[in-house]
Amino acid sequence: MIRKGRLNVTACSRSMSVLAASSTTAHEDANSKTTTLLAAATGLILLGTVWSHGNKTCTEGTLLMSTSTGSSELDHDSDADANMDDTTTTILNWSGTHNVIVPNENYWEPESIEQVQHIVQQCHTKGIPVRPVGSALSPNGLAFQEGGMMSMIHLDNILEVDAKQKTVTVQAGARVSQVIEALRPYKLTLPNLASIAEQQMGGFVQVGAHGTGKAIAPVDHYVTKLKLVTPGQGTIELTDHEEREEDQELFHLAKVGLGCLGIVVEVTMQCIPAHKLVEHTFVLTRQQAKEQLDELLQKHKHVRYMWIPFEDAVVVVTNDPESHLPHNVPREASKVSSDKERFQPLTDLLLQLSQEYQDNPTSTAPTYTKESIPGMGFGELRDALLAFDPLHMEHVQRVNKAEAEFWRRSEGYQTKPSDQLLQFDCGGQVRTVGD
Repeated sequence: MIRKGRLNVTACSRSMSVLAASSTTAHEDANSKTTTLLAAATGLILLGTVWSHGNKTCTEGTLLMSTSTGSSELDHDSDADANMDDTTTTILNWSGTHNVIVPNENYWEPESIEQVQHIVQQCHTKGIPVRPVGSALSPNGLAFQEGGMMSMIHLDNILEVDAKQKTVTVQAGARVSQVIEALRPYKLTLPNLASIAEQQMGGFVQVGAHGTGKAIAPVDHYVTKLKLVTPGQGTIELTDHEEREEDQELFHLAKVGLGCLGIVVEVTMQCIPAHKLVEHTFVLTRQQAKEQLDELLQKHKHVRYMWIPFEDAVVVVTNDPESHLPHNVPREASKVSSDKERFQPLTDLLLQLSQEYQDNPTSTAPTYTKESIPGMGFGELRDALLAFDPLHMEHVQRVNKAEAEFWRRSEGYQTKPSDQLLQFDCGGQVRTVGD
């Protein structure tokens, strides 16, 4: 059955990492080769109101939802639903900047590929738009479609790990973090990762997610097979060894199809041997960062930059396999400051701001104490600091000054498995959602 009912969750809960193939419409140029190919392959009405429509692109992330009880137009219980006051599902993106309200009769959580097929065909017949709902990591709301959305929350199985061929096949709703853990006993891992592992594999590849590194391809490059549910051609499989030229092109387009080819329900991806990386964190001035950019990209397997506005500080983080580094580069964890000293600029400012706003009788800002702050990570602390007055430039400058000092105290080395270092705490997440 298609799941219905009340559902109020936080962003990081397992049940709410609901990313399938994030959707978009095709290009408006109906005469383009791409549009012609997609239409011929799947039977989508690319410029109309069926499937995905408008000129929009959606992205991925971790989802916050408030689901009210209601019925599906395709499979409903009208007597029971007639007695329900709440009839909509609200979806909020990761950063809380966009939301969409979808009628419950047009919101689906299929539990099998057969149910996905049924929903897609019925929507195609009835002219109901439907978009696979992603985890909404992007700060925009272009993924949202108030006319109809489908969550892949229940299609999250790891189907097969082929240790000999070094591939993994998963349902589209499986989280990246789940896949990493499933690969660990086989001493395998994914070849590239984005900053957050709560994406689901369908959207992870459909949006062309990428990590860092000059010579490392985006994740779609490592896809070897996709299974798509389409309205025009039913369920189709595309692989990296298609014989016909047009099928080869279709496969490459489908890997980053943004959902416009159909609902991705299964993904097979090439893996690589699990390995450790040595991470080096240091802070440069803006001028130094510009001067050293080419050298750093050439020298290191992974490089990421984080410029801190209003501060002459650019945080640089490099990651390299142990075997690629000279013997004199530290392998053991080494930081210039203890954890307490590293976080002190942020925690001190949080206590100071909390006191300042507490003294203001009109303030509704939360109160933080020495007892409530321990355990908060970097992202949580920065988000809490900015939340006091996020649009006030002088306030942002105070926060950024504290952040720059945090990073200077965080300079040093550490060695860990690649999947632990290529993910990082970037903050910006809304923590809870109400009814």
